[in-house]
Amino acid sequence: MIARPPVARAARTRAFTLIELMVVVGIIIVLLGGIGLAVAGRGGEGVALSNAQSTVASLVGAARAQAALHQTRSRLLVYATLPTSSGDWTKYLRTLQVVREDTLPNGTTAWVAAGQPVTLPAPICVVPRSPVPTNHLNPGVTWNNNAATGPVSTLTQLAGFSYRGQADPRAPTQFFGEQGRSGTVLFIEFSADGTVTPNPTKIALATAVVAANAIPRFNNASGVRGLHVRRSGAISLVNDATGF
Repeated sequence: MIARPPVARAARTRAFTLIELMVVVGIIIVLLGGIGLAVAGRGGEGVALSNAQSTVASLVGAARAQAALHQTRSRLLVYATLPTSSGDWTKYLRTLQVVREDTLPNGTTAWVAAGQPVTLPAPICVVPRSPVPTNHLNPGVTWNNNAATGPVSTLTQLAGFSYRGQADPRAPTQFFGEQGRSGTVLFIEFSADGTVTPNPTKIALATAVVAANAIPRFNNASGVRGLHVRRSGAISLVNDATGF
């Protein structure tokens, strides 16, 4: 029997190793694709949810910076006036505003806008406080309403709130750009030293069915993102409904 040259055996060994490598690379690609789909959620909605999370985190940071810079209280507001009671359907649970407490020329204090209102990308809404109203849920969807561990916001709620415009604090009060209006808000507040008052806060975000002249209906109880804002003001992103 004629033995094959060592070079030929080495070449065959290298070819087999290359095939193995290609198989491994293929498996990695499949796994990464699966992870990408899990993180992204349902196509464009997953991208919108991720973008909304980043937007809210930036706004929380901006509110905290306003408090530290001006040595005063600041708040990040969420529009929460029900559309069925004179609220704006397009802003409900989707539009946010940073405000700070300022001293007016006449010596009184008032809340003043710091920047313009920001609306989250459709179809993302801020999840309200627990329990999430049943008329805010798509048919067949159930929600974990445990305030301590569930994907719900723990923002403070306040009715009859209004603030002054950024351009002219002496002008009439407004509410998310509407002059002479007031309404209900959900908010997180920072004290002058940048800490959260009175408690650490959760802000949950989820996809919803958003339609004209209709209350948004959350449609994916497992596809929730958001953030924890610690007592110190530090932000931790939450990328899963079970992470709250």
